[in-house]
Amino acid sequence: MKKIKILLWLIIFGLLGTLIYQNLDYFMTTVALKFDLKVASWNWTIPELQNIAYFGICFFLGFILIGTKGFVANFKLKKDIKTKDITITSLKEQVNTLKTELEVFQHDPYIKKQLEEKTVADPPENDNEKDNKSDTAD
Repeated sequence: MKKIKILLWLIIFGLLGTLIYQNLDYFMTTVALKFDLKVASWNWTIPELQNIAYFGICFFLGFILIGTKGFVANFKLKKDIKTKDITITSLKEQVNTLKTELEVFQHDPYIKKQLEEKTVADPPENDNEKDNKSDTAD
């Protein structure tokens, strides 16, 4: 899989290099960008740069924006994991306390006898038997 991934990236960079090489005249021309909001004091002119520099700046800014979004998502996920770990530990503690209570009840002969009678009198139905009963009624 790593070799395929490397080959794919080499193909992408090769195509990108071919695109830039074939359009070198366009990418090497210098252009000054102007930003005018039609207010006398709000008029800016960005110094002349080659078009490839503008492409590089836009790519770099996009990379920074996506990186910060990834960091924010990572921090949110870490927070969610911490809260879920706390929930899991509290539920495990609750399960342990319920197990100890169950052991106490099972060792009591009167409660044990009632539990055995209840399980013999009412066998639990599983989902398949419920589905089969509803299918036969139709």
